[in-house]
Amino acid sequence: MSGDIKLFEDGMKEKYEKLRKEIEKHNNLYYNEDNPIISDMEYDKLIRELRDLEESNPDLKVEYEIKNSKVGSGSEKSENENVSPTEKIGGIASEKFSKVRHRVPMLSLSNTYNISEIEDFDKRVKKIIDVKKKIDYVLELKLDGLSISLIYENGVLKQGITRGDGQIGEDVTENIMEIESIPKKLKEPISLEVRGEVILPISEFGRINQEREDEGEDVFANPRNAAAGTIRQLDKSIVKERKLDCYLYYLVNAEEYGMKTHKESIEYIEKLGFKTTKIFELYNDFGKLEKAIDVWKTKREKLDYETDGLVIKVNEFEHYDELGYTTKSPRWAIAYKFPAEQVKTKLYDVTFQVGRTGVVTPVAELEAVNLSGSVVKRASLHNFDEIRRKEIKIGDNVIIEKAAEIIPQVVNVVFEDRKGDEKDIEVPTNCPICDSELVKEEGQVALKCLNPQCPEKVKREIAYFVSRDAMNITGLGEKIVEKFIELGKIKTVVDIYSLKNYAEELENLEKMGKKSVENLINSIEESKKQGFSKVLYALGIPFVGKFNANLLTKNYNSIELLKEKSIEDLLEIKGIGDKVAVAIHTYLNDENNWAKIVALKEIGLQFEAEKAEEEKIEDNPIKGKSFLATGKLEKYKRNDIKDIILAKGGNYLSGVTKKLDYLIAGEKAGSKLSKAEELGVRVLTEEEFEKEFLEK
Repeated sequence: MSGDIKLFEDGMKEKYEKLRKEIEKHNNLYYNEDNPIISDMEYDKLIRELRDLEESNPDLKVEYEIKNSKVGSGSEKSENENVSPTEKIGGIASEKFSKVRHRVPMLSLSNTYNISEIEDFDKRVKKIIDVKKKIDYVLELKLDGLSISLIYENGVLKQGITRGDGQIGEDVTENIMEIESIPKKLKEPISLEVRGEVILPISEFGRINQEREDEGEDVFANPRNAAAGTIRQLDKSIVKERKLDCYLYYLVNAEEYGMKTHKESIEYIEKLGFKTTKIFELYNDFGKLEKAIDVWKTKREKLDYETDGLVIKVNEFEHYDELGYTTKSPRWAIAYKFPAEQVKTKLYDVTFQVGRTGVVTPVAELEAVNLSGSVVKRASLHNFDEIRRKEIKIGDNVIIEKAAEIIPQVVNVVFEDRKGDEKDIEVPTNCPICDSELVKEEGQVALKCLNPQCPEKVKREIAYFVSRDAMNITGLGEKIVEKFIELGKIKTVVDIYSLKNYAEELENLEKMGKKSVENLINSIEESKKQGFSKVLYALGIPFVGKFNANLLTKNYNSIELLKEKSIEDLLEIKGIGDKVAVAIHTYLNDENNWAKIVALKEIGLQFEAEKAEEEKIEDNPIKGKSFLATGKLEKYKRNDIKDIILAKGGNYLSGVTKKLDYLIAGEKAGSKLSKAEELGVRVLTEEEFEKEFLEK
């Protein structure tokens, strides 16, 4: 036992225990709570440190694994439970969902931030495999989302399972069914298992975080956390609302389907109807592969989904068994991870923003610094709990990075730079705009200004109300709104409809003129034609986005009927969850909110679904036909055309297929136009679309 004595003498055992517990803590935060507090690079550094300790002191690992060996009883138990963190995937299956054992273990990939280690990987592969055999590598994107396994029987989707710890995952089938890009039925009646990544588009990430900030909820640190948190929701309507996407990249046991290479298997699953990134580049020259990695470091920034690296896989399946596996990852693949660009700067002040719903958000004012190609002077601090957790003070040197390459945020404090004169960030007690007392509502992390006439709240409420997806009023910019709030002409959204009485004053504002004012007033009047669903959405009721507004108005055709319903009544609507039901009931039964609705109704806004709408759909030529718009359009935005088609009972496709009836093509229509002509799909100009389908 002399080895044990040495371990205690030099403190190695204590160091090992402390490091292992630290890693387990971060595993839980990342995999199970979807709330990591360190970067991937910092986490990987901890894993490497633990691995180095285990390699130089093997008794440490043996003792740990013996001590943690347990015999399962009753429930599904993973073989990984007593394994060192260096040898297992860090997640566990949540108790919220049924646990499912993977038919084939769902492994993770070994990774590196160093090109030289990619070269070492190539050398190891060539050392094991006969060098006379052909070795191709496939380079593909490493998506930063939630790993998922999809099981199909006779071409029909039967089950969706998260990775969990690689042995046992969570059954999230109901939520997976809400993701549009996952086919519910394949193009062939085949049974198979395919794996990929559920992601949240970057464009959606920004929208969702803004909504969460407005509602006083914790924002997501990055799209990966948002995707993982969404898939684990018990309310599947939230999954639908957040517009998750899914890209597939691996066919389990592909050789059983006659495939000989990874690239061939990808082409096959694409034919079955699965969505892939279509980025699977083949290389047999390792020098060219390394150059491609450099290209993707910047090229990836143009994508609408988060990538945290690239994956290099041996292409030929015949080599996989020969190369083998560890308990955690295959030896025929490796991930090269892009280090997140981080910079150090000084936080010299904290200011406070007031959102549409009154939520007060702290913002870090920074010394200007270049980050990911742009100058950053401000960064989100999210909420005061976050400030407390990270121990941030005014005067600190801090590390910042961009979440999803777009949103600057403070990652951590450089504590060793502290001089002692840093100041605590004081939590405000009053609104920084209107000086009303701030409150913290039960179950919320954020402070709120409850004054309905707070100028900043009114300004943001109006911006939401006039947006394209809501009342679609163009020309009502922030400066005009600010000016009229200042002059007392606008106090709520109701006052927008009185602006026609101040046309002369509007014309005298900077950058306004007679024609601009005329267009604005016309747009305000035109907004009265928006349907009940859009008007309900425009009110900005918490948790009532476009999807939920549409569901509510389909079930109850007037605002009065909706107001009468209890929370229990609302919960009977398929797709409406607890949060939405409580929010709509609370909002409509608030005296001030109802007074606003009554005033808007008197002005002429539509708070009732059009009668005989079904008959209208029956009579129009769009019903039952499939459309797609492409290229630069003059009269419409693509989403406007999509809304028109869907409202009239038509279908709007995401790509050109044999099922497409009409392609509406603008300038620079590109490959979609070529494919449509090749398939014999009828191509229309905007004018032809209007004449044939809208003027009847």
